[in-house]
Amino acid sequence: MRFILIIGLLSTHFAIGQTESCTTIFCDTFYFEQSAYADSMAYFDLSYKNDHKVYSDDSTLKLAYYTALSHYPELRKSKIELRLKSISSTMQAQPKWDFVFRLKKNRNYVININTNEGYTGITYKDLSFNSLVGWLGHEMAHITDYSKKNNVELLNFIASYVFDKNVLKRTEHTADRETIRHGLGAQLLEGVNFFHRNRKVKNWYREKNKKYYLSPEEIVADMNLRCAEK
Repeated sequence: MRFILIIGLLSTHFAIGQTESCTTIFCDTFYFEQSAYADSMAYFDLSYKNDHKVYSDDSTLKLAYYTALSHYPELRKSKIELRLKSISSTMQAQPKWDFVFRLKKNRNYVININTNEGYTGITYKDLSFNSLVGWLGHEMAHITDYSKKNNVELLNFIASYVFDKNVLKRTEHTADRETIRHGLGAQLLEGVNFFHRNRKVKNWYREKNKKYYLSPEEIVADMNLRCAEK
């Protein structure tokens, strides 16, 4: 697989803010071009097709899913479906409804991808390939968290996530940081910057995002913290 290396990403491309510490990433990172990964599809299909099902003919979406998945080796053998669906957010990861009848190791998960542009203002097709990889990585971070919980813990978590806004915020912040930890911080950041700047995004959806997810400045700060730890 080929990577395109971007050294010292500048704030004008990835981050917004007023100080250098909030706008500059102080370590090398990668930028994903779809053309650089196209020849990896055969390898991905061979590696993942038995456990991961992408129910879409969109080759860009499928390649972005597999590219993000390659950063989550712990999910390699997890049963995950990617489906297109009209939902109230751009993407959504969850265990399948029958998880209460299964052992933790036998669970199935689904990542729903929104197709209703009229509801949120955008769909996944508005994202660049690089951003799409980052946002899919965020959903995989959720699945990584779900896979650590037993059924009772997962039921309690779902109830708390739905009814407790503090739990929702803490969960989404954790998923963002887990995405960064898995090496997809630059991808997440580009998608977040695009989201905040794009006039197509519905105002209510943008304000909701600001409440519960890391800001661009917080993403950059977390990336720099992890760079310093290396």
